[in-house]
Amino acid sequence: MRILLILALAGAFTLSACKQDARKASHDATISGLELITQDNPELEYENLRLYPIIADASYIRENAGAAQYINLGDAIANHRFRITEKKPFGRFEDQGAVNTLTIQNKSEEMVFLMAGDVVQGGKQDRVIAQDLVVPPRTITDIAVFCVEPHRWQARDEEGLAPADAPRQTEKNKGTYAFTGYYNVAGNDIRRSITQSKSQQEIWDQVGEVTSIHNAQTPTGTYTALEQSTSFTEARTRYLRFFEDKFSQNQNVAGIVAVTGDKVIGTDIFAHPALFQKQYKALIYSYITDAITSGEPVRMQESEVKQYGEKVWKKFQAEEGFESCRYEFQGLMVHFVDL
Repeated sequence: MRILLILALAGAFTLSACKQDARKASHDATISGLELITQDNPELEYENLRLYPIIADASYIRENAGAAQYINLGDAIANHRFRITEKKPFGRFEDQGAVNTLTIQNKSEEMVFLMAGDVVQGGKQDRVIAQDLVVPPRTITDIAVFCVEPHRWQARDEEGLAPADAPRQTEKNKGTYAFTGYYNVAGNDIRRSITQSKSQQEIWDQVGEVTSIHNAQTPTGTYTALEQSTSFTEARTRYLRFFEDKFSQNQNVAGIVAVTGDKVIGTDIFAHPALFQKQYKALIYSYITDAITSGEPVRMQESEVKQYGEKVWKKFQAEEGFESCRYEFQGLMVHFVDL
C-alpha cells in the first residue's frame, strides 16, 4: 500500500480532500494518500489543546475500505455476543502471567478493533489494553493488558466490591469475571508506558499521579476514579462540548495531531476515516485529560508543526533510524501512533 503524508497545504484551511494543485506543490511528491493540515485553525483549538487533522484522499480511502466496517471496543462491549474476561490460569507455568492477559470471545459477526490505551472496567481489577488488535468474528483469543487499579483483586458487584464469602452462583463468581464497562482511552503518559517502557509500576505511578492531581483517590486506586472529581469532569465536559463533533460531518479525516503548549503530545492515524470517526469519540478523552492535567496555552508555530510532520512521516514509513509504532492486520495498516 502506497501512502504519502503531505506536510504542507497551500491556501486556506479546509477539511475537504486535498486538491490536485496542493499536491503538486508538496516536495515534488508523486505518491499521495494522507495530508497533514499544518495551518492553525481557531475552530480546532480550545484552552490548552489544539488539533491538526490528517486528511485521506480518495485512493487511500479506497485501498483501505475493508477497515471501514471495523467497530471499536466501546461499541463491541455492549454486545452480549462479545465479551472480555479474566484469563483463567490452570497452574501451568505459561499461565502464571494471567494477570497481564485477558481473554476475548467474539461470537458476533463484527470485526472488532481494540486499541492500546482502551480502559475496561470489571473483572478482578480495571485494566488498560496493552496492544492494538483486530478480533475477527467467531474468534477466541488472548490480549495483553496492564492493571490500572492496583488495590483490588476481586469481583465488583453493582454497589461495590463483592464480599469474599459471596455465593458462587453468578457468572463472575464462577471464575469468568467479565468486563462489562468501557472507560475510553487513558491519558498519553499511560499510553506511552504501555507501548514503550511496558512497566506496570510506571503505569501505577502515573495512575496515582493523575488521580492525586485531581483529588480523585479511592481505596482501590483505580484510574476511573477520575469520574469522582467534580473539577476534572466539569473541565472535561467543556472540552468535549467543543471537540467531540468537530469531524462528524467530514468523511476524509483519518487522524489527528494533538498539541499543547509548545509540543506535540501525540498523533493517531487510522486505516480509514470511518474507523477514525468511531475511535475518535474515545480517543479525544486521552488528549483532553492531558490538556486538563498538564497542558498549557498553545504556542506552537506552523513551521514547528511542519518539522514534526516530516519526522512523523519517517516514523510512519519506518525509515532507517526511526521506529514505527503501527499495527497491521492481514497486510492492512490499521493504526499508527506516535507519542
